[in-house]
Order: sequence, then C-alpha cells, then structure tokens
Amino acid sequence: MTYQKIVVERFGAGHVLRPVTASLPQPPPGHARLRVLAAGVGFTDLMARSGDYLLQRTVPFTPGYELTAEVVDFTPGGLQPSWLRAGVRVAAALTKMAAYTEYLTLPLWQLVPLPGGLDPHVAAAIPLDHLTALSLLETHGRLQSGDSVLIHGAGGGVGQAVSRLGALRGLRMYGTASAPGSAELLARHGVTLIDYRREDFETVLRQREPDGIQAVFDHIGGANLRKGYRVLAPGGVLVSYAFSGRPGRMAGDTVRGAVRIQLMNLRPRRRTALSMVPREIRADHDWYHSALTRILGLAQRGEITPRIAGTYPLLRAADAHTALERREITGKVVLTTQ
Repeated sequence: MTYQKIVVERFGAGHVLRPVTASLPQPPPGHARLRVLAAGVGFTDLMARSGDYLLQRTVPFTPGYELTAEVVDFTPGGLQPSWLRAGVRVAAALTKMAAYTEYLTLPLWQLVPLPGGLDPHVAAAIPLDHLTALSLLETHGRLQSGDSVLIHGAGGGVGQAVSRLGALRGLRMYGTASAPGSAELLARHGVTLIDYRREDFETVLRQREPDGIQAVFDHIGGANLRKGYRVLAPGGVLVSYAFSGRPGRMAGDTVRGAVRIQLMNLRPRRRTALSMVPREIRADHDWYHSALTRILGLAQRGEITPRIAGTYPLLRAADAHTALERREITGKVVLTTQ
C-alpha cells in the first residue's frame, strides 16, 4: 500500500514541510492499519519543524500528535477491544509525532472509538489540547468547584481547552491574552481577561484574589514562573505544560524552565509540577483511554465545542503553518485527507 505523508527533512520555516510517497506494510501483532481522516495542528508542531521542540530533536520526521482515522485492518495480539473492526472510526493522541499522513499503523491500545455523530474533522482538534487540559486540572491541579485559576495564553489551543473544561467544573478563571477579540472569546467560558500588554497579572490577581489562587497554568516560563508562584494560595500549584521560549532557543529554554520548576518545588507550602502529555500517555494507558473517551463524549453531547479556525488539505500543511505563524488565523487548525 502506497500513500503520502508530510516529512520534515531539515529544520526550518514552513517550506520544509514536504509531501513524500511511502509504503505501509501489514500491521504487526497488536496493531491496526489506519486511513487518516484528519490531523490536528498544534504549536508544538511548529516548534518541532523549526528544531526547537525538546521531544523531537532529529530529522526526518512527520509532525502531528493527534488524528482521527478509519480502521483498515488489524492483526490480533494482546488485549483486543470488543468494538474493534474494519471500518470503525477512531481518535488517537500519539506519543511520538506522526499524524500528518494519509495512512498510519498504531498499537491497538492507542485507539479510542469515535462516538456516533461526532464530525471526525472536529474530533481531530480535540485530543492533545484537551488531554493536556485534563492533566492540568485533575492530575496536577486537583481542583474543585469554586477554586480560582490563572491560565496563561488563554486564547490558545490548550488555554481554550482548559477554559472549556474549567467552566464545566465551576472554576473561577482568569486568563492572560492580547489578541483582538480575546475578551469576547474568553467570556464565553467565564474567563476574566487580563490583557498582558496593558496589565500586570500579579498586580491584578493580588487585588482580586488577595488570599491567592489555587493554580497557575504556565506555558511561557522565565519570570512568569516566579510571578505565578507568588500569587498562589498556600497549598496551591504552579503547573508548566510547555515553554514557548525564544525562537532558536526554545529547547534550551524548556530545559532551564523544567529545572527551575523542580527547584521551586523544594519550597514549602506550595507545589510545582511539569505536565508533558505524550509521556503521560505512554506511562499510563488506562488514564489515556479513559480521559480521551470522556472528552470525546463531552464533544458528542455538545458540552465542549473546539473552535476550528481553519481547515487545510494535508498536502497544504506548509500553508497552514505559515498562516499560524503570521497570525493570519487564531485557533485550532485541522489538516484533512478527503
């Protein structure tokens, strides 16, 4: 079976995303061969393509951590879900980038059935951001209704996922952002905007939450970590889930940020944590399967609705990356194979 996939053969700008033809052998035991329907595009894909992503430091590779697909065939082996059959539609979050492709082979444990009626193009925008949000809110945050949180980059993919799931939990949420229309976007989920171009989030939160807040979710690092730590209530937690860093230095900034988080955790009365969902998926298959099943169920029932900013054919992945980097579109982008 021959097919096309997008490959980064050298680090660089969007133009390094090139389609190549490949062949897909029969799946080994315990694996399924999939026809990809759609793949989500995330900020980590752009970092990886540029050579700035800590978990993808070599070329060649195919970007993308999330997808929806149709099962072509499979080879039994190990635990086999009762629902598995050729033609069934599934969603998956990957532990290693590979989603920008027409066909793919994955382990059976990684497949989660797509609920009936859920558009696979919409579903492809869900897995990674919303699994990250659940990791922040539940695994690390341990948050309850009425707790207050700060979401950095609240207008981004993970930030919006946190706000959607946080609203369902009854959280009091503040979010930093600056893009036009951010206030209206965040208000849909009850998030109070802190415009970081005009306001200092530490000052705002000390005024509005004098006793401190229960959690800060940070993807920026640097001075933000120290300031975020200072606004925590006793027992609160600062969780870093990525570090955007400086162009050309993001991998190094990620390492420094992770070390800083670990050192801060030695201080009493407050906690720090580092969330890296691809590793969490690999370490706990049961959590992954249960969490993604829950999230897809919420989407099927209309309780969460990801905001799709743009849809591109797979072979125009370079255009999708360029549009995101130029901020021509904001929100989630999906690549389609149909």
